[in-house]
Amino acid sequence: NGAAAPQSLTEYTVGGTAKFVANERWTHTLVAGVDGYRLANVENEFTPFPSSSDSALRAARGSADRTTLRASSVAHFGETDRTSTTLTFAAEHSALREETPNIPVTDAGRDGGTAGALSGGSSSVAWLNDAGVITQADVAVGNAFFFTGGVRLERSDGYVGAARYSTLPMVGAAWVRDMGDVTVKLRAAFGRGIRAPRTAARETVLGGTLSPSPIAGLAPEEQSGVEGGLDLFVGREFSLQLTRFDQLASGLIQQVVVPDSTSAPTGQSSSQLAFQYQNVGAITNRGWELQATARRGPFSLSSAMSSVESRVQRLANGYTGDLRPGDRILGVPARTASLTATWSESPWMASVGVARAFDWIDYDRLALASAYVYFDRRSVPLVGADLRGYWRQYDGNTHLRASVSRSFGRGLSLVVTGENLLNQQRGEPDNVTIVPGRTVTTGLRASFF
Repeated sequence: NGAAAPQSLTEYTVGGTAKFVANERWTHTLVAGVDGYRLANVENEFTPFPSSSDSALRAARGSADRTTLRASSVAHFGETDRTSTTLTFAAEHSALREETPNIPVTDAGRDGGTAGALSGGSSSVAWLNDAGVITQADVAVGNAFFFTGGVRLERSDGYVGAARYSTLPMVGAAWVRDMGDVTVKLRAAFGRGIRAPRTAARETVLGGTLSPSPIAGLAPEEQSGVEGGLDLFVGREFSLQLTRFDQLASGLIQQVVVPDSTSAPTGQSSSQLAFQYQNVGAITNRGWELQATARRGPFSLSSAMSSVESRVQRLANGYTGDLRPGDRILGVPARTASLTATWSESPWMASVGVARAFDWIDYDRLALASAYVYFDRRSVPLVGADLRGYWRQYDGNTHLRASVSRSFGRGLSLVVTGENLLNQQRGEPDNVTIVPGRTVTTGLRASFF
């Protein structure tokens, strides 16, 4: 749409770290920083339809700034070649300020065409605070057995109503055996994480944070699970890491297509669509990850592969979307693979890499966009289970990248990088998105110390 305003995104990060070593036992650290973003007309890509299709899907606008402060103290006890213990105590706090313009939409955008003109208005400003206290202990026994245990107590404002408190534990253990140049490590861990329903990105898309109705009643997104693995090192020439993970994510939040009753005349069925945040239910994530690196002189070869099965285990009460128990989660590749070759001999360094994602399910967005143009609830079903008819399988493209750099000493180097050298622009993550084509970047890098 030639009349559409351009999209833009600006991000910034400013911060610093101060460390004080009191003695051989105690080390204190203070980290402070501010980061933020500015959005203008950025499309909402987390829905089945392009955001330019209807005024209810208008592009996100707004800004957010977050201030973070973290203080920690670390104490070391014992001898490293026998039994040693490291205790970590930390406290952190972040304050997030969000501002979203309250932009009314004219009726011109409710005819199934492009969005109507947007006029100015006031802005909604909201604050979200998050605080946590962390305690962690790391124990090493004879450089062979390693144990880690910790807990984070968290207070978050990211809920409708009063703030909530969460307890997030983490435990892990590893066994290491050295046999000459060969080192073998067996490891296992368990952890739990949580994310409140209210997040900066989610509320920016909603178009305002002062009204709690879009996220009222939503449960938080939680994930817990175990992982275990094997690490193998042969001198400096070869390394391999194999990991198996089994996790359960509950409360996953999805934007679900629902009829827009606000635009329908009294007594008539709606012929418009809207989006509503809903909890999906429980999702299982199981799979394998493999990484390997081989080195010989100035050459090295690195590879990585993953296999993931992410499926719906059960649905939440009140969920009206298109997912069903046993379904694969949309947009999650079943397999990924990459291979990178590097040559490094001062003052030159060069690398060539290839990567690909395989086999995922997502919407046929071309068909959906076409159907939406002629949408009428009586003839073109596009709500709930109707959307399953627009699912299709994608298999991705092979991506090739290369880079070369030359150091001139005194921290100055010339870098040339090429991305997407095969110029594959269509086919992922869906059949509407066009990714950047072949791109070559040249620059100077300077380091000061």
